[in-house]
Amino acid sequence: VGGREIGYMFGQYRRIRDAYDNGVLTGKALVYGGSLIRPEATGFGVLYYAQQVFVHQNDDIKGKTFVLSGYGNVAWGAATKIAELGGKAVTLSGHNGYVYDPDGITTKEKLDYLLEMRASRNANVKMYADKFGCEFFEGKKPYEVKADVYIPCATQNEVGMAEAKMIVDAGAKYYFEGANMPATNEAVKYLQDNGVVVGPAKAANAGGVAVSALEMAQNAQHYAWTAEEVDARLKNIMKSIHDSSAAAAEEYGLGYDLVRGANIAGFLKVAQAMMLQGLF
Repeated sequence: VGGREIGYMFGQYRRIRDAYDNGVLTGKALVYGGSLIRPEATGFGVLYYAQQVFVHQNDDIKGKTFVLSGYGNVAWGAATKIAELGGKAVTLSGHNGYVYDPDGITTKEKLDYLLEMRASRNANVKMYADKFGCEFFEGKKPYEVKADVYIPCATQNEVGMAEAKMIVDAGAKYYFEGANMPATNEAVKYLQDNGVVVGPAKAANAGGVAVSALEMAQNAQHYAWTAEEVDARLKNIMKSIHDSSAAAAEEYGLGYDLVRGANIAGFLKVAQAMMLQGLF
């Protein structure tokens, strides 16, 4: 589902309901109530979440090398924000293999080309390698590339035990989930058992739904915020998500386990709301 499909659904909703309730769908085009930053929101959000982890660990994104999977909106948003924060994404992947760009996906030309690849809808990342003169590895996943940080941005269960072992063997300290449930439970446990800080999907990739909520807020106000306003609010939301997860983990004696911390924080929020409403 892309912007075109959202437009069609909203048009049919208006036709059936004979009403212009533009807050019922998000991801809309700007001309009829969409929000700036929405396409790149998940990728931006992952990096804002990662920033908070780095602060907690007395570390910095600047100078770090990142392995990304995928090449769509999440990978594009992540690569864009990584470059802005002084890091360097060096991989992209599609169904046919992955691209390794040691110089980094950091320039405007390269980042803009990701949008062209996405628009082509053929999932052939070799196009990037051909254009920019870097290596393409057919039929392989990018996790064999050594990096400081790994961010799967493609699909569910793309990280199994084999990939988790590659990440650990690379000496990586950080793994953040940009895709929805990209790793098996076994792989996540292996990463954690080997000292890798794991930012789970339910927390780290919440940027997309966060900006959807911000889009609805703008619709309710009949007012459009600037890109800077949306971006600042997104950053604050991701900080809050990280902080509540870290606090829950610490409160329950789990150290800095952001996976269980996110589970506990989410459960408590829902449970408290249900109890206050008498729904228990």
